[in-house]
Amino acid sequence: MPPAQIAARQPRRVVLLLAAVNLVALGSLTAPVVAVMPLKLAALLPEDQRAGALATALALGSAAALVSNPLFGALSDRTRGRLGRRRPWMLGGVLTGFAFIGALAAADSVAAVIMSWVGAQLAVNATMAASTALLADSVTEQQRGSASGLFTAAAFVGTLPPLALSALLPRHVDVVSFVMPALALVVVGAAMMIPERMPVQAIPAQAGPRRHQRARLAGSRAFVAVWLQRFAMQAAFSLAAAFTLYLVIDRMTGDPVTATPVAMIATLCGGTGIIVGAIVGGTWASRRGGYLPFFAAAGIGLATAATVRAVAETPVALWLAAAAGGLAVGTSLAVNLALAMRVVPARREGAYLGLLNVAETIPQVVVPVAAAALLRVGAGDPISGAADNYAVLYAAAAVMALVSLLTLPAVRRASAPDAVDAAARPAVSTPA
Repeated sequence: MPPAQIAARQPRRVVLLLAAVNLVALGSLTAPVVAVMPLKLAALLPEDQRAGALATALALGSAAALVSNPLFGALSDRTRGRLGRRRPWMLGGVLTGFAFIGALAAADSVAAVIMSWVGAQLAVNATMAASTALLADSVTEQQRGSASGLFTAAAFVGTLPPLALSALLPRHVDVVSFVMPALALVVVGAAMMIPERMPVQAIPAQAGPRRHQRARLAGSRAFVAVWLQRFAMQAAFSLAAAFTLYLVIDRMTGDPVTATPVAMIATLCGGTGIIVGAIVGGTWASRRGGYLPFFAAAGIGLATAATVRAVAETPVALWLAAAAGGLAVGTSLAVNLALAMRVVPARREGAYLGLLNVAETIPQVVVPVAAAALLRVGAGDPISGAADNYAVLYAAAAVMALVSLLTLPAVRRASAPDAVDAAARPAVSTPA
């Protein structure tokens, strides 16, 4: 049976299960970072020390995530056993993550808080790396766009339940922090039933070693372009979303109390846009077959949204800019993952897709520092007269979004509907 038919027989529930894994995995990290750690450190330290301690914990956790994704993705590529390549790391990640989140809830020192958070980041990112690689193993070329869209959207949806529960039960955040990890155990347990297949590298009789080497080199170059596109878009979005609350205070309301709901609605608009953009953009890309127009539309869309935010003086303008930026980023993330799954070398999906996640994590670490510096450029905000120059900050976001377009020539060939080179991709598969 041709490989496309074999893969096509994978039921839709495989994609739904892996999307659910992504949802509960990222959700498991949400309550600890927004509530548990800040409250723990506030109880353990004087007021003038808690911010620095929290920044240290978050930085070390981000560093752990940077290491974890490619490391455990590469390990899953090399794993052999009755459970397959990906499933042991998915299960081990959620079990270990549950243990570390329990340790965080019981932590009674700053060192224990930081160590527990770093351990949780390592473990949960192992699960996410393995589930992303298993998604790449399980879907056909025609399914990649829609599957990537659903998988990407699920990650953002996963942050909503712990945020809502933390707001509703502020005195019980330690208990809330166990909700998503416990659910993760159930979801990953169900995902252990997903059949794994071991790819076997195809070597057509007419394809010599030089053709294979050229195909692999072309795939590596395309992956670098995909990585850079994801990095540029994530950096642009992080800049565009930075310091929203302060923007609202300085330009629109004048005080934090009335600014908070405006900023929260903007965040909700952006998150909703990401979810809708990922699902709709990914599905549309699957049906259309080519990804290049979606990359171009996403870059231009985010640049436009950032420009509107740079001059926004009303909540409605801010909300529209946030929604448009979210749509652009959601679309970009979905088609980026779909194209990455196309160009990664066979048998190394875990390592390469783990590196792809690094492109999304690095901006989250460095952009806040860069954004703070950009606010100090010039003589202050030209619209509100405030000391912080929001126009420069969001103009920089627009420029970075346009920079992502520079990668399009490099990914043009890979994004064409007939770009998959049989010499560089697996032709048959065998059960794990």
